[in-house]
Amino acid sequence: MISLDQKSLKQAHRYILFNCDDVRQYIREHEDIVNSHTGKRKWSKAKSHSNDFIEWFETRAMNDDISDFVKGLSRGPNIVSKKFSRYVINGYRFHTRMHDGRCTTQNSGVTVEAITRSFAISKDERSRKDSLTDYGAITDIIELNYYELCKYVLFKCDWFEVKEDKYGMEFVHFDKRCYQEDPFVLATQIHLCFNVRGHLEENRYYVMKRVPRGLFNMGDQSDSGQEFHWGEPSDSSSNPILPVDDGEVYLVRTDVLAIIIDQPLPTLDD
Repeated sequence: MISLDQKSLKQAHRYILFNCDDVRQYIREHEDIVNSHTGKRKWSKAKSHSNDFIEWFETRAMNDDISDFVKGLSRGPNIVSKKFSRYVINGYRFHTRMHDGRCTTQNSGVTVEAITRSFAISKDERSRKDSLTDYGAITDIIELNYYELCKYVLFKCDWFEVKEDKYGMEFVHFDKRCYQEDPFVLATQIHLCFNVRGHLEENRYYVMKRVPRGLFNMGDQSDSGQEFHWGEPSDSSSNPILPVDDGEVYLVRTDVLAIIIDQPLPTLDD
């Protein structure tokens, strides 16, 4: 268990709200209110919409026409959260970057498909929506608890700028960070990837996506002596994920009946 600092708590809560179907109509309502204000540029309005929505939504949810679930979401999550170093979902086994350092395989690299609204410069009045693939590395895995109303598993990541070489291959530089104010993503939204260092430039790492594995084809990379517990992630990012936790264990989705796999492996060097 960990206690989130106020900045991380706000970032995680905001991401949940902006990715919840039950909150979507209130997001549009607040966006309309912000856009109705004159004298502000569009990029400034977009920033205000993102920064001010949580406080506005908490007040808006006090009205009688709001469901109990939405009211509960508006109050925010518990500051105390569960923390994991490993998580299995979507056919992938994920590790935090720190845990990855003790393994021979890379399991902390992630990709997420995102639609973002961007402006060329702060004075630009024309925004555009781009479909992007973002690349990052997992720093923390937490379960956000809305006081037992619902729970969400989030991955906190370092995100990196993505570029393409002349052959159209995507690469990143690990010293060029982005989205530092929005580090969280839902566990249901991400895919696993790994990176390969380029031959010509030492700091250039090419990103390779991994193919999801079957639930019964994941024992060859498990830690010796560990058993698998089965959680139940939802099919939609708008619904909570309720993993089962018993300390240092893997959490896996329940598409099939639960089994325990106990397969010893050779000791891996650090």
